[in-house]
Amino acid sequence: MMVGMSSDGHAPAGVPAGYAGRRERVLDEHMYRLPPATAFTATFRLQLFTAPGQRPVAVATQVMGEGATLINAAEACATAVWHQFFPADAEPPIWVQRFLSEAGEKPLAIALVTFVVGLGEHPLSSPTWRKIRDEDIDTLIGQPVDRSRGSGFVPPEPEPIREVHYDTALVALLPQPRPFRETACMSAGVPWWRRIGRQLIPRRGPRSCCWYHGGDWRTVSAVAIRLVRQAQAAGVAHDELEAFLMGHADFEKLSAWEQAALWSLLFDTIRPYKPWPFRDGYNNGQHRAQAMIDAGVRRTLVERD
Repeated sequence: MMVGMSSDGHAPAGVPAGYAGRRERVLDEHMYRLPPATAFTATFRLQLFTAPGQRPVAVATQVMGEGATLINAAEACATAVWHQFFPADAEPPIWVQRFLSEAGEKPLAIALVTFVVGLGEHPLSSPTWRKIRDEDIDTLIGQPVDRSRGSGFVPPEPEPIREVHYDTALVALLPQPRPFRETACMSAGVPWWRRIGRQLIPRRGPRSCCWYHGGDWRTVSAVAIRLVRQAQAAGVAHDELEAFLMGHADFEKLSAWEQAALWSLLFDTIRPYKPWPFRDGYNNGQHRAQAMIDAGVRRTLVERD
């Protein structure tokens, strides 16, 4: 069965009917780790809220760089919490995730995530992200919820500093995406005629199917390319790019979805192996590449080795 509903990815959707109610916090684990048997390695802050007769709520808060992200490992994270803390419940707790920047301050994404609940070893599938605000989380819980990563947060060991080389790429020539969550909007395979067709008749409007199709990648890509060129011309180092971005007027003009999408292009870069059709595959970013091919975006920002 499907638990919850989707949204258009733009205006805050609020709290679905019947979800809100006064709950009390019964767990606040600042460094919750997925069980060793899980396919992913990840940490996040886990706050659990319960009340008699009400479905529990789990609020997961994660900083970029803590292993597998709450986005990529949504099913695994929600399943682990469900089985560990509410094994007798027929459905998982209401799952809310907050994904923060490396500095742990600005939220890059806040969402209520719903799943298709099935049977077997992997009972949760087909996650759907419903955009909400921090105020909506307070409404859902019935009291203010701590928004920070928590005083017990142990930052991950910094990765070796690598020099990032940005480049622009023709979207029609990006490698074949193979999204690991194959839904109706992310089917595997992008034939040449589909690529050309979307270049001739692009889709600019958002779609309600998923986050990746939830906004205008054409606008985001154009701003990302322009900001990177300005930063390079000004001699801004990569480790100073975040400060440059946060103070830039072009960034502030974007919607919340567009800001998160732009952030992803700069700091969670799309890394294709080689231009299509010579070699398929990505080191990172194939879901966004799929969404851009579907939308008919002309050029976007990628990282080259």
